[in-house]
Amino acid sequence: MIELLRNTVHFLIQPLNLFFTLLFIALLLKLLFKANKTAWFVLTLASVFLLWCSLPMTSNMMLKPIERRYPVIQADAPVLQQADAILVLGCRHYEDTPRPFADRWHRCSLLRNLQASQMYRYQQKPVYVSGGILKYREQSEAEANKAFFLALGISPEHIVSVPSGTNTKEEAQALASHLRGKTVALVTSASHQLRAKYYLNQQGINVIPVPVEHLSSQSIDWGWPNTTSLERSHRAFYEWAGLAYQYLNRAL
Repeated sequence: MIELLRNTVHFLIQPLNLFFTLLFIALLLKLLFKANKTAWFVLTLASVFLLWCSLPMTSNMMLKPIERRYPVIQADAPVLQQADAILVLGCRHYEDTPRPFADRWHRCSLLRNLQASQMYRYQQKPVYVSGGILKYREQSEAEANKAFFLALGISPEHIVSVPSGTNTKEEAQALASHLRGKTVALVTSASHQLRAKYYLNQQGINVIPVPVEHLSSQSIDWGWPNTTSLERSHRAFYEWAGLAYQYLNRAL
């Protein structure tokens, strides 16, 4: 039941999925129930929703408060000297076809790994990589990211792979035995920082947030509807849903 609810939420937080769901409901109301006024209301609601999600200004407005919660930290920032380790959470990699090296990692993983590599150059802290085997994958996210750091010349002795967990909460639980009581420089997507920090703090791991992969902009973003804005909106809905889940867990 919980898995069905999770899958339903994941489906509906995609703006296009929700738009077509509302469109289907409007058609049912019109054709089966002859509720023309209600059908037109749902159709209008769906259209306004899609326009809202696809506009640069409104999508930026939704995502910016989550992404800009923590300041940008450069790789040589003095605050990182307080960290005992660099922690890179798993995101996604590709195994489907032969690809160039840079194409083997999804944008979220690539940016996290590049930032952590830069930090390692200045800080020389051990790098922890986490994440288990996702659906339709043969290699864990942790092992894929470990291969990235090895290719960039980081010593194997300085990389700790924790190939467990298919979501943030499970990754934090798997990392607890390695990092409890320590301070880590957490390298993950800017929109993911707030949720990830909460789960790590729950396990007794102190966090210095190092946000990367910012999709929102600091200034007002004018423009016509586009797919980039739909991606922003989806990311905002995804993180708001995750934060709501955390809140409900605390309340219950």
